[in-house]
Amino acid sequence: MKRIFSLSKSKAQLVTGVVLSCLLMATMAFADGPAVGEPAPDFSSLATSGRQFSLSENSGRPVLLSFWSPWCSFERQELSFLKAVNERYPDVLIAIVDAESGTPSIRSLTMISRSLEEWGIDARVIVDKGLEVTELYNITTLPTSMVIDPTGRIVHWQANYFKGADAEVNASLDRVYSVSMVKYTVN
Repeated sequence: MKRIFSLSKSKAQLVTGVVLSCLLMATMAFADGPAVGEPAPDFSSLATSGRQFSLSENSGRPVLLSFWSPWCSFERQELSFLKAVNERYPDVLIAIVDAESGTPSIRSLTMISRSLEEWGIDARVIVDKGLEVTELYNITTLPTSMVIDPTGRIVHWQANYFKGADAEVNASLDRVYSVSMVKYTVN
C-alpha cells in the first residue's frame, strides 16, 4: 500500500490536539444552558455586601445579570452602559458575578466594587466560589450579560460587550421595565 500523506509523530500529535480542542470548544458552545425564553436558574451566593444574594428573592423585579472578570477591557467599556441603565431604569437590579477564577480574590472583588463605585453604579457584586453560578448558566465567554424579566425568564442574552448591542439590551430593558412598572402601579 502506497502512502499518500505522511505526518511525523509530533505533527500528528499537534493535529490531534487541534482537532480535539475544536471539538471541545464546539461542545462547550452547544452545551446545555438556559436560553432566551427559559426560566433563569435560581442561585444563592454571597455578595460583597456580606449578605446572601438569591435570584428568586428578587422575583417581580427586572434583573440585569452580568458575568465579569475585572481584567477584561470589555467590562471597563460596559461601565458607561451600566451607569446609563442605573439612571434610566432605577427599578432594574444590576448583579455582577465575579466569574474570574472560581477562587474569588479580594483583589478581584475590590477591583469590581471600586469600578462600580467610581462610576456611581448601584449593583450587587456576587462572589462565585467554585464558579458554581458561572457553570449553572454555562458561561463560556466573558463578559456575558442577560436581562431577566420580573417573572424570572431570560429575555435577552449577550455574550461579549459590543457598543452597538446597547440598543438591543435597552429594548429588552424597556419591555421588562414597563411590565414591572405596570405591575408595581397596579399593586
